[in-house]
Amino acid sequence: MRRGAILASLLFFWALGHGFPVVPLITRPGHPTYLSYVPSLLAAAQEEVLVALSDLRLYQEGGTQPLLDGLVEAAQRGLEVRVLFERRGDRGPTGEQLAAFQYLSRRGVETRWDDPEVTLHAKFLVIDRRVLVVGSSHWTYSALTDSVQVDLVLHCPGLAALAADFFELLWVGGLDARPVLADPPWPAHGVLALLELPEAGLHMKAIPPILARAQAGIDLLLYRFSYYPQYPESPSNTLVEALLEAVRRGVRVRVLLEGGEDFPELSEANRLVGAYLSLSGVQVRFDPPGETMHAKCLIVDGRDVVVSSANWSYYSLAKNVEAGVALLDATPLAEELKTTFESLWESAPSP
Repeated sequence: MRRGAILASLLFFWALGHGFPVVPLITRPGHPTYLSYVPSLLAAAQEEVLVALSDLRLYQEGGTQPLLDGLVEAAQRGLEVRVLFERRGDRGPTGEQLAAFQYLSRRGVETRWDDPEVTLHAKFLVIDRRVLVVGSSHWTYSALTDSVQVDLVLHCPGLAALAADFFELLWVGGLDARPVLADPPWPAHGVLALLELPEAGLHMKAIPPILARAQAGIDLLLYRFSYYPQYPESPSNTLVEALLEAVRRGVRVRVLLEGGEDFPELSEANRLVGAYLSLSGVQVRFDPPGETMHAKCLIVDGRDVVVSSANWSYYSLAKNVEAGVALLDATPLAEELKTTFESLWESAPSP
């Protein structure tokens, strides 16, 4: 019965006139906005806290302690607190990940590892089925203090309840479900819950039509963007072509990518797609050396927004568990995120 209820909610397309508060959490080196803000949400929780994270670590020197202690304190107040950890396949958890798991489980938080056959790349938490926090931030020192991240706090009971049902699916290993979105055109001020299971393709159903709406400008922040010339049907290739089609329509397209200085494979992937895009009229820059561009944020015409955990690569778009949200006609939010984009763009080295 519970599985049926979950499936029914996942098939639901949520749309409304943005009559709820949305708080963007923009983390930059030296400005740990997520780390400063989210503990207050945990302190205000009254019934339940659900957390699913691709990475969560405990350090001897602290760093993530305010978040971990927020979960523990909620559990000690009698709330139901559950945390789902990514298992990391055959590699298993690192010492700091195992320490976080044990720290929480020994203090009243219910903890569980995800299915080892699937990568949990999502980063979201649901509080009292009324508030959803979703975006690119996992709970590590580097993510919370030294990286560029974009997350959203959405005070929307309908969307939060949908994310809570998604969490329940992940908790019991119900990875064979097939959530869907309604076909476009979508209503004005629509909200698309991109709660992604392997092979579901929700991001690929949502993002190309949003790119096709562009008339003036597309701005994109990404940690990883992969182009696969040898696999023309790969999902991220479709997104590459959607950007190029926008350029052909006269839309200004700007893409800011992680340089990947410490990760040769990441650097090679991003620079390959960067070169291909640049030759076709897209403006491409890489973040400054020594910084990490970990955000996954799309802004179209200063109006439509996608914030997600998903990179634009094959595994993120086809195989992983991811979580994101698209907000249409969300001009105030889009303008605020665009201000952040402009600042990051200006600080990035020109090609």
